[in-house]
Order: sequence, then structure tokens, then C-alpha cells
Amino acid sequence: MKAMSRALLCVALVLACTSCATNANSRALASSWTELGNTWAELGKWDKAGLAWQEALDLDPSQGAAGYNLARALAESGQYDKAIAAADTVLKRDKDNTMVLSVKAYALHKAGSYEQALVLYEQVLALNGGNADTLMNLAVLLESARRYDEAIGRYQEVLAARPDDQAASLRLALCLSALNKPLDALEAAKPWFTANPDLLAALRLKARLQEQAMLYAQAIENLVLITNRAPDDAASWFALARLRLGPAGDGPAGLEALQSALSAGFADRDAMQKLADDTAIASRDQVLALLSAKL
Repeated sequence: MKAMSRALLCVALVLACTSCATNANSRALASSWTELGNTWAELGKWDKAGLAWQEALDLDPSQGAAGYNLARALAESGQYDKAIAAADTVLKRDKDNTMVLSVKAYALHKAGSYEQALVLYEQVLALNGGNADTLMNLAVLLESARRYDEAIGRYQEVLAARPDDQAASLRLALCLSALNKPLDALEAAKPWFTANPDLLAALRLKARLQEQAMLYAQAIENLVLITNRAPDDAASWFALARLRLGPAGDGPAGLEALQSALSAGFADRDAMQKLADDTAIASRDQVLALLSAKL
């Protein structure tokens, strides 16, 4: 409420001043619009913040903070082309502004221009001396482009600077998994697993990596924990069924897990077909009978 009151007060001030604005006071008025934009941003109203910052720039194009903020507001509200254009306007005056370059790189990334975004992040990295946040952004972009080896190197640089960065640990593990290095992935994800021992997402990832590493008993153990805590988790029930029917060779337990998956609404036809086509699974006739209505 205090923030909203302050926003309304700023609106009143700006509107009162607009009608009497002269060249002498346009800079002060632009600053008022910039402050109003800051207030809307604090409230998460990026569209309104962007409009306020645009007003500030229309009055005083030299408002550097408003220029950066406008580009960010447009990016945050999904207007990526406009965000890029707003960033370019600032960069014409200040080509090495790392904050604006970062916003432009983010907008390019979200717009699907990965290679251009990578070039800009590399430029930002060179300008700010290996800042960990920039390294993280670059690593995420490399991962999005499936350049996993390069992304791994950047995540490792982040962790060298910030050993407790759980997000970097998690992303590093996912990249290693994508390169079929599940044991390394399990090791990389340890800080994230340790910090989130009861998080279902952590248990799911651990089970997936354990299955990938052919540590089937451990994967089954974690899947049992998940399904006990989340009995409606159809995907985990199906994963448990696959492992019990396949590597574990436990037909009765596998059929029970498969029935639970179907009852919970499991509907991945490709996964079900792959299971049905596996001639090595236990209790295959019963599996086919259970899946017949779904395929």
C-alpha cells in the first residue's frame, strides 16, 4: 500500500507539472517520470513502468537510467523486438554499457537469436572482468544452444567464484547428463541435493540420473519415496513400473506400479508403446493387457 500511495503521489506530481513544463524544468519532470517507473517496477507492473520511462526519455533523452530501465521493462513484458530497439538507442551513446548490453542479449536470446546473444554476452564478459552473473547468463545461453561442453566450462567458472551456487550446480549436472555422464552429473548435483533433501524435484532428478547410470536399485528406492509422498505422480509411478518390470524383473510389483500410473492418469503414448514393445520385461502379457486400452 505504501508503494502504491507513492506511485499515485508521483502520478499527481507528474500530471501537475506536465502542463507547465518548459525547457528549464523538463529534466526535473523527466526525473519524476523515471521515479514513477521505478515505483511501478517495484510492484512488478512492467508495462506501466515502461510507459513511465518512455515519458522520461521523451522529455529528456539523456536519462540514462530510464533508457536501461525501458529496455528491461520491454524485455520483462515479452516485447523483445522493442527491447532490442530501446537498448540500441542507449548503446549509440554508450556502446560499452554492460547493463544495457546484457538486457539486449537477454532479449535476443528470448527472441531466438542465440548466436547474436552469445556474441553480446561474450562482449559483456570481456568488459566486466569475468563477473559471475555474466558467466551464469552465458552458460545458460550455451546450454540452451546445446553447446554443453562450453556451458559446462562456464558453470565450473561460476562455481569457482561462488562454490555455494546451487543453480549453477544444478545446471552443470543437467549438462553432464545431456552428454551421458550421469555419474559426474550426480556428483555435480550433490550441493543441490544436499540443500533440498525433501524437494520432490530433487528426488525425481536423482532417480533419473541413477537410472541413467544404471544404478537401478537406488533409482527404485527414490521413486518409492516419491510415490509415497505424491501418490498422484503418474510419471514417477510409470518410471517405477519400467524399472521393476525391466532391470529388476519384479513382475507383480511392476504391474502394481503400472496400474497406479494408469490410475493416476499417465497418458504418454510413446512411453507406453516403448514399454509394450520391450520383449524382455517381466509379466509382458499382463502389461499388454493393461496397456491395450491406452494404445
